[in-house]
Amino acid sequence: MTPWISDRRAMLAGVVALGVVVLAFLGALLWLQFRVMQVHDRETFEALYRELELRREVDRFAGREALEIGLATRVELLPAAPYFALVDRRGAAVVGRLADIPGGREALRTVADRPQLRLPQDDGIVNFTVALPLDDGATVILSRRDPAPREILRSLGLAGLVGMLVVIAMGLWTGFAFNRFILEHVSNLAATARRILRGQSAARAPERQRLDALGALTGTFNEMLDQNEALVSGLRTVTESLAHDLRSPLIRVRRSISAARDSSDPQERETQLAQAESEASRALQTFNALVDLGRAEAGLSRDSMEDVDVGALAIDLAELFEPIADEHGQRLECEVEACRVVAHRQILSQAIGNLLENAIKYSPSGTRLRLQVRRYGDNGAEVSVEDEGPGIPEHAREQALRPFVRLGDPVSRPGVGLGLAIAAAVARLHRGRLLLESANPGLRVRLQLKSG
Repeated sequence: MTPWISDRRAMLAGVVALGVVVLAFLGALLWLQFRVMQVHDRETFEALYRELELRREVDRFAGREALEIGLATRVELLPAAPYFALVDRRGAAVVGRLADIPGGREALRTVADRPQLRLPQDDGIVNFTVALPLDDGATVILSRRDPAPREILRSLGLAGLVGMLVVIAMGLWTGFAFNRFILEHVSNLAATARRILRGQSAARAPERQRLDALGALTGTFNEMLDQNEALVSGLRTVTESLAHDLRSPLIRVRRSISAARDSSDPQERETQLAQAESEASRALQTFNALVDLGRAEAGLSRDSMEDVDVGALAIDLAELFEPIADEHGQRLECEVEACRVVAHRQILSQAIGNLLENAIKYSPSGTRLRLQVRRYGDNGAEVSVEDEGPGIPEHAREQALRPFVRLGDPVSRPGVGLGLAIAAAVARLHRGRLLLESANPGLRVRLQLKSG
């Protein structure tokens, strides 16, 4: 189960981010409120002035008496409607009372400037007052009590409150979900690490199919565990193999030295010392082969990789092994293409040398050996070594790639059974593979390499 914990800095960052979002929302709401009220006030004043201009046209074409009758009738019959007042040039009220109009006297004083008075009242209703001069110097004043601004403010305030609550709720839910998502990945990594600490080296963190940063982190974490397991397996292979394969030759070395020390016959003593030297050389050969195998299996040589011309390397090795093949009455043929890959030169040389050595060792006199290098894919190379020896049965080829497996006669063909195992490990190190095929007759070994 995912623990209900979180990083305090992450929580603080989330709170700050949510606060910024809320402030931005409030700022946008206030700006919207200001603009809505601005538009409403402009439309209201324009409507009031249109009404006054209509009254001025009545005064011009129907006469003052008609204007006075119309205004008085409107004030008497509709007292709650917009309130009209008519003031003569001396400031005396002809229709209506200035005292009943908020800001009426101020509008009368500033009538030449087309006053637009917006006067909020205690009950939240806004009073709009305008004035317009007539042709003879009289003034028509119009006042309107408008509850719309109060309703607009209430509606926007309620919408803002609901919106802010939704933003906060969504922010908290998103933060919680993101926190759970992050903690799930972190908990999986921690649980995997604990399982590995308990000895379950094959444990891996579950990877999700979708591609994201945490999925890439999990994949990298698992790749690191695979690399560590490969390192540990390589070291374990070396140590276990050393204990397994070096014990017998070292015991024989000790026995030969002890027999030589106890023998009084010089010839017998020389024979025992020669046997001890042979066993020591065999032990050293096994040790070196095991070290090469361990390095290849663990990938310890990746840091030493360089651009290598596999064709030129194969030619150099062919020149080195050709005299040995001549001694066995064999003919070594080469068919090489120039192929460059990023590889470890020393270990790759060891692998190709092992294949040539095995071909010479298991092929009878008078046969032909063939070394080929050709391109493999877009940026790889394939090294093929073919002989005319007894070959390896198809059912035993997988077993032949394991360390210390020797399918031939161990007496007539001495060795430690690591040549093909090292070559297979080198192929894996270079992202390739080692294939064993029948050459009819003989064996064809294909070492495939990919650059990088």
